[in-house]
Amino acid sequence: MIGFVVLGVLLFFTSDVDAAARRTDDVGAEELITVVTLFRHGDRAPKLSIPKIKYSHASYWPMGLGELTQFGIQRLYSLGQWLRKRYDALLSPIYHAGEIYVRSTDRDRALMSAYANLAGLYPPKGFQLWDSGVAWQPIPVHTVPRDIDDVIVEKRTCPKYDALLKDTINSDYYIEINEKNADLYKNMSEWTGFEVKDVTDINLIHSTLTSMKHYNLSYLPQWEKYVDWDLLEFLNGLKYKRYTTTLSMKRLRSGPFIDYIFKHMDKAISPDQSSSVPKMLMISAHGTTLSIILNSMGVFDGHLPGSAFTVLWELKRTQCGRYFVNLYLKSDSDLKKLAVRGCEFECSYENFKSALSNITLDIDSWIKECYEC
Repeated sequence: MIGFVVLGVLLFFTSDVDAAARRTDDVGAEELITVVTLFRHGDRAPKLSIPKIKYSHASYWPMGLGELTQFGIQRLYSLGQWLRKRYDALLSPIYHAGEIYVRSTDRDRALMSAYANLAGLYPPKGFQLWDSGVAWQPIPVHTVPRDIDDVIVEKRTCPKYDALLKDTINSDYYIEINEKNADLYKNMSEWTGFEVKDVTDINLIHSTLTSMKHYNLSYLPQWEKYVDWDLLEFLNGLKYKRYTTTLSMKRLRSGPFIDYIFKHMDKAISPDQSSSVPKMLMISAHGTTLSIILNSMGVFDGHLPGSAFTVLWELKRTQCGRYFVNLYLKSDSDLKKLAVRGCEFECSYENFKSALSNITLDIDSWIKECYEC
């Protein structure tokens, strides 16, 4: 019994040590060192045409299936303006090479979202104005083909992960989910002309209807009014949760990304390297990416992050030289504080790294684990 009491005291002390240390510092003297932003692309057209959903066909989407809509571009531009307002003290008022590093997955909608975001973040001023009628300037966005991406590894070949995902899809839990929703699947199949068998198919219908909602409400089919959207949202969320069901799946889908963030922050802290580290690391990606990262960190609420939703990792330094991390999720209307397991919101950098150490994986180790028997 004494042992449990001692353990409880130790756990209580450990969970509060960051807060206690922070209270001894002058809060007003906190310095933001660097910020990592991971955002979902803007609103897009449906990815595929669905037989009986008339307005899902390509002829009704002049930008092309799967591509950004004008509203999607505007939403990302507004995100850039929001980032400028929040981080105006961190970033120079004009773009400087080396101050920000931007990478994107190699998909049109992600690349275009990055450019729209940057247009809002860095409107040209002074010598950067190259045309009085164009309030835009080119800023580099880096990308690599998705099948060789060392950071966002969602499309890279990983036999071990594929086997784990197959096991999850065929697990009793998902079989039961499909059985419980057989009537819904049957109705959806009849309404859409598309065979609905599981949550992956539900996801396609959900994303198509969502695209229509944000583009033109008149595009929605008549049967949409009979849909239980709460159930549809739940089933859609399961498609994303199952990508990272087990610890091994979390490591193999999130590990290289988490490792990338920590290497960036390690350099920002290092006296020998800090001067050359970008103040902002920006990554343009997908709802799948955000869901995977959030669920791996234990802070996913089960709902697919909407267009332009953004995860923020802020690395700060106190007056006494301690480093800590603040984690946020920005939605359309809210900036939500997040806390990973074993850490408070304002978590010391070392404790934050420790809390995520079991899912952190460098790319060489990732390759090795992917091909383990």
